[in-house]
Amino acid sequence: MMSMIYRFNYEKLVGAVDDKGMTSSEGAASLDIPERHYLLKLCNCEEFTMEEISILADQVLEISPEEIPEYFFCREM
Repeated sequence: MMSMIYRFNYEKLVGAVDDKGMTSSEGAASLDIPERHYLLKLCNCEEFTMEEISILADQVLEISPEEIPEYFFCREM
C-alpha cells in the first residue's frame, strides 16, 4: 500500500453517508469497488480517486462542488 502524504478526517463523509441510510457495502457499490477498498479509503490506507469523489458528491451526498473539501480534504490533526 502507498503511504499518503496527508491523513484526512472522513468523519463528515461517514456521517453523511450514514444519514442517507447507506451501509459501507452500499457506499462501495455506488463506486463499483469492493467494500474492503472503500473501508481502506476511509482509514487513509488508500486514496479516493477524483472520479470516486465526484460520484459520491453528486450521486450519494448530493452536495455542490464547493462543499467537496469539507467531506474529502479535511486534514487530520
